[in-house]
Amino acid sequence: MSLEKAVEDVKSLAEARGFKIEEGEGRIRIVHDRAPIAIEVSISGGGAVVELKVEKGLEEYIDEVLGEDEDPREALEESLDDMVRLVDLIVSRLEREGLSVKRLTREAILDVYDALESRLEEA
Repeated sequence: MSLEKAVEDVKSLAEARGFKIEEGEGRIRIVHDRAPIAIEVSISGGGAVVELKVEKGLEEYIDEVLGEDEDPREALEESLDDMVRLVDLIVSRLEREGLSVKRLTREAILDVYDALESRLEEA
């Protein structure tokens, strides 16, 4: 598989779900349309790293959702589900094309829940 084809596959998966795509420095960043959560994909040689990341502003996002009388837990879980499903699709697609893929999601998921619990305790 060419690197160009792998990059295009990742971009098409994200675009089909309406997410914003940023490219640069050998990475593709896929940013959620509501929550401050992103996926970074680095592809080089025969391997790739697909990492879920928490963006700046998570606490402000939680406060905003609380201010709208919505359940921030439900909103964040829905956003996390969107992104984790996309990570799964990206990893599957890249592995099918013969790339060795490292999937990093656990830390970001834990960070989201930690921030959520912290903000809910303060509210």
